[in-house]
Amino acid sequence: DSRSLQNNQNTLFFALVGPNNDGHNYIAELIEKGVRNFVVTQIPTQFIDKACFLVVANTLLALQHYAAHHRSKFKFPVIGLTGSNGKTIVKEWLNFLLSPDYSVVRSPKSFNSQVGVPLSIFGINENHTLGIFEAGISLKGEMQHLADIIQPNIGIFTHLGNAHQEGFTTVEEKIIEKCQLFSKAEILILEKNDWIEKHITIPTFTWSFEDTKATVFILSTVKNNLKTSLEIQFKNEIFKVSLPFTDAISIENAITCICTLLYLNIAISTITDRISKLYNIEIRLQAKTGINNCLLIDDSFSSDYQSLKMALDFLEQQKLHQKKTIIL
Repeated sequence: DSRSLQNNQNTLFFALVGPNNDGHNYIAELIEKGVRNFVVTQIPTQFIDKACFLVVANTLLALQHYAAHHRSKFKFPVIGLTGSNGKTIVKEWLNFLLSPDYSVVRSPKSFNSQVGVPLSIFGINENHTLGIFEAGISLKGEMQHLADIIQPNIGIFTHLGNAHQEGFTTVEEKIIEKCQLFSKAEILILEKNDWIEKHITIPTFTWSFEDTKATVFILSTVKNNLKTSLEIQFKNEIFKVSLPFTDAISIENAITCICTLLYLNIAISTITDRISKLYNIEIRLQAKTGINNCLLIDDSFSSDYQSLKMALDFLEQQKLHQKKTIIL
């Protein structure tokens, strides 16, 4: 983002061309800021000797290919999530649930698009031991690009709904497209669904309220005092978990998380303890009107390094106020 506070001589700027904007138009101001490395489709003649230009046929494809190369350098497990909704919530909950056991890298916010996924992948470094990345699509032909970048070992299909349906002629066409994310994964975790499973060629780890053939079967659901108690059967074991909410979507998303932890061989006693501490996911970077004519940007939901960088960029873009204060 040319408006980013992070731009300096170590920045590599991809001049992306979209329907309403062209990244090549920002080269001049970035050179003034100190940026010296650009990926472009053509070199602006007035800047030929002022910076290093890498010329490619398509800057978005170059960004994606570079991200796929970066991902291929790391061999730890990577979870890839898709679905009509619930992706961000499941991702954030899995980060909370698995952080005691892994050094987790994940998509910041809802970075799940053709540009957002590569930017998320660049966050991977040698200190991480688990990746969790979202993949969102709205058109046919998009998922293969994201699958090549994320290269998930473990797949999660969160929920099938009508979101982004306008880009597909049928629901089945959308299912086929989404399932491309998992073509090379070792396992797919999902609520048991024959419609989806007939398009899957890899093993599945399923859950269900109704089908006893599922890997994880929910024996009972009891709601009381803003909490939900689930009785769960997995293999030859029956155990109970308590969830701090009662709405159907949160319960389904929590069960998806439980299945993921079971697949990763997290002890059931550990699962029951951590699941009881789940929390509602708040919107990132909420801008609120404060006292004394100030603007309060609330990003207390997350404080990892990637999130802090984004929060600082967002703060820098608030041009209405000259004085800025950060509370950490």
